[in-house]
Amino acid sequence: MEQENELNEIVADEDDTAGEAPATTLEREDNRWGRAHWLRDWAILLIMVIAYLMWAGTIYLFEPGIR
Repeated sequence: MEQENELNEIVADEDDTAGEAPATTLEREDNRWGRAHWLRDWAILLIMVIAYLMWAGTIYLFEPGIR
């Protein structure tokens, strides 16, 4: 009898959400667009640009035919 009640509860839970769409929000700003994330993204981009310029500058200085 106990197993039958558990089975009925599981089936009832599955039926409740069968036709529903996932919960969404219409907020324009969420966690991805906060100031801390904006700063982190620009810092990563700045580090990538500096690393590229250092690499390109190193190659430029060591290649005799480019200068």
